[in-house]
Amino acid sequence: MRWYADAPARRSRQVTADLLVLGWVVAWVLVGRWVFGLVMTLAAPADPLRSAGTGLESRMTEVAGRVIEIPLVGDQLDAPFTGAAGVGTDLVSAGDRLESGVRTVAWLVSLLSAGTPILLVLLVWAALRVAWVRRARALGREVADPHSQQLLALRALVHQDPGRLQSLHPDPVGAWRSGDPEAVRALADLELSKVGLRSR
Repeated sequence: MRWYADAPARRSRQVTADLLVLGWVVAWVLVGRWVFGLVMTLAAPADPLRSAGTGLESRMTEVAGRVIEIPLVGDQLDAPFTGAAGVGTDLVSAGDRLESGVRTVAWLVSLLSAGTPILLVLLVWAALRVAWVRRARALGREVADPHSQQLLALRALVHQDPGRLQSLHPDPVGAWRSGDPEAVRALADLELSKVGLRSR
């Protein structure tokens, strides 16, 4: 299977197109990463929230542990401090949920912002490349067969500009009818040049 043309000019254009598509993909991946980081700044309050919750939980647990040591009333006094420690746990959970939610949104936004232009360009590039590969494969099978070269030469006589035909041979039709191998090959090459292929 041919991925690139034989003709240097056509092959250079194909390689350049491939490199441009690759550059486009890399550029939009970088944009996607930037968008992800930008959205993730919305999760900045999550760390102070978790830190405050952890601090509150540890302090209230510590206080509850000390209060319970007070004779007679210690068992009754520790309940408010234990409840406050639970609030600290809730703050830590809220911070985790905030960061998780923002991360999900960041992934969605970055994938949409980067994936859409990447996908559109890749679809166009793939459609053009697959069409060329199919055409080149079909014509490439004909190149190896001398009888197919006759058909390619005939197609050139039908489709090509008369001026270009006469630049190859003064009487291209007569040369084709007589089966002149050089003229037939030149005419076949002229037809193949439309997709950047050569018969030799």
